[in-house]
Amino acid sequence: MADALASLEGRFRVRRLDSPLPEALDVLADAACAGNAFLLAGDGAFHLVNRPDPDLLARTIPADRPAAWRTLDATVLHATLLQHVWHIPENDPTRIAYIHDTAATVRKAERDGGTAVLMHPVREEVVRDLARQGVTMPRKSTSFGPKPASGLVLRALEL
Repeated sequence: MADALASLEGRFRVRRLDSPLPEALDVLADAACAGNAFLLAGDGAFHLVNRPDPDLLARTIPADRPAAWRTLDATVLHATLLQHVWHIPENDPTRIAYIHDTAATVRKAERDGGTAVLMHPVREEVVRDLARQGVTMPRKSTSFGPKPASGLVLRALEL
């Protein structure tokens, strides 16, 4: 966790939050309204990571996609943080896990000595707009739940 935070210096604003998870999530939601924001956990505290360096984003985010895609938190996570700042391959299951339960994610990071990255979900209208344009969303950014049981058949009751 310390290395992850240190590598953000000069690239993002990092602010330590000495508050419980529900309050930290409220701070994240407020920060997400103003731009890219993440909540890092794993060292017994929460750290708000926001206000990325615009030059860093310009260098690391592909310019051939719509602005709505380029400004997604998930895009910044994958293209900027994972790939360029932390040098972690995004498809390495030994180094990255996607967990939908926020509290469980924080507990796992603290137990394993890892870093949890929490982010605000993508708004449904953004997903729909990008899908209409034929744009593929960043990995796991559209992983919604609950999922239907495997093998479940759904049938419309109206003809």
